[in-house]
Amino acid sequence: MSSNSSFTSVHQDLPLEQKLAVGGSTCDCYRVRLYGKLHFLKQLKPSLRTHPQYAAALQKEFETGFLLDHPHLVRYVSRTDDGVLMEYIDGETLDEFVRQHPDYLKKRRHADRFLRQLLSVVGYLHDHQIVHLDLKPANIMITRVGQDVKLIDLGFCYTDAYTDTMGRTDKYAAPEQKDGSSLVDARTDIYALGRILQTLPCARYYNKVIKRCTAQDPAKRFQTTDDILRKIRQTTLSRRIILSAIIISAVLLLAFLVFFRPQAPAEAPSVSIVTSSPSRPDTTAAPSSPSTSVGGPSSTTPSSPSTSVGSPSSTSPSPSPSISQPVSVAPTSSSPSSSRSISDADLEKRLKTVITPVFQRVMGSLSDSTWNNHTQMMFNDRSIPLLEQCGDAVRKLWRDLSKKYDIDERSYYRMYSRVLTTMENNLYDRMLKNGRSPQ
Repeated sequence: MSSNSSFTSVHQDLPLEQKLAVGGSTCDCYRVRLYGKLHFLKQLKPSLRTHPQYAAALQKEFETGFLLDHPHLVRYVSRTDDGVLMEYIDGETLDEFVRQHPDYLKKRRHADRFLRQLLSVVGYLHDHQIVHLDLKPANIMITRVGQDVKLIDLGFCYTDAYTDTMGRTDKYAAPEQKDGSSLVDARTDIYALGRILQTLPCARYYNKVIKRCTAQDPAKRFQTTDDILRKIRQTTLSRRIILSAIIISAVLLLAFLVFFRPQAPAEAPSVSIVTSSPSRPDTTAAPSSPSTSVGGPSSTTPSSPSTSVGSPSSTSPSPSPSISQPVSVAPTSSSPSSSRSISDADLEKRLKTVITPVFQRVMGSLSDSTWNNHTQMMFNDRSIPLLEQCGDAVRKLWRDLSKKYDIDERSYYRMYSRVLTTMENNLYDRMLKNGRSPQ
């Protein structure tokens, strides 16, 4: 392969199938077919092909990209006599994709997947001492099948061998990149990532991430893409725990309303009171035969209430009634005293007992791995099934413990989040340590 910085020494004819509406002011881009396979050809415009600066930039892009291999980075195939040949990506730039599919990134799972892939490829460049320096929606492709990320255009990148960069896109460029106040590094790309997120429909999901990414002072930003990934994992875990707690609370409330509805108060028992005084006469009763007074003459008079011998003549009731049945009062139920508290240490031990087998089953195979691009993708992809399987075990433990202990549900799930996050961080640290250990 010639190291000549000019692309004009020999013109190699390729079957230019279609000119594409990309490339900007310096390059023309074509879709070409070689041996039945589509490729992407990037050529300097004819007026710039003899310009040393632009020729060197295109050569830098090829020499840098040709050594890289990542599933979310465009693959550089070869250098032609007047351009660079790359794999063809059947898709759209990110800005065009958002215009055509405005609701796609509004779904949190799609947004998280997009961001994990983008952070993965940018982190891969940083691991190889490459700073992209031109991250923007126009340089991020979304494939038509699968909606996967493909990062393109390394023309402005900074590497150990190519320290001079030719340009930037001011809308996404970090302050130190614009004014040259400090050297560019990985945090310069992290600033651009925050600016990209600001333009997307999913921006509301990542307000805290965006704020930290776009800090004016590089020291206040996330220092690596791994830091951003870790923050997203913690947010996702917290969101799932809160959602699970809400669902569980709603189910428990519904169960309480169904099975423990307050009963209507029972009717009080009837009380019969019998007195020795005669009943008050019924004024509506029909006249009766006259009554005869003891020792008195016989006379015919209007009917009057008959009285029993020995009873008082007053019609008021006796002051000392006789009760035939006592009044019964239902006993007051006392609160159960069987519930008791559980210490934080005991709760953490029980949570570890149910989480550890699930964690070993899902993530255990990574314990002896080193942290690289491949294992990073495995680590991230296994996070969701880990949460789902841990969630089942933890909810079952909650049902058992809540029957025996007086335990706060919010504190329980906060402890669960801390235990699981600690396990993930310990695994991450172990994988990093494996990479630093002598083989």
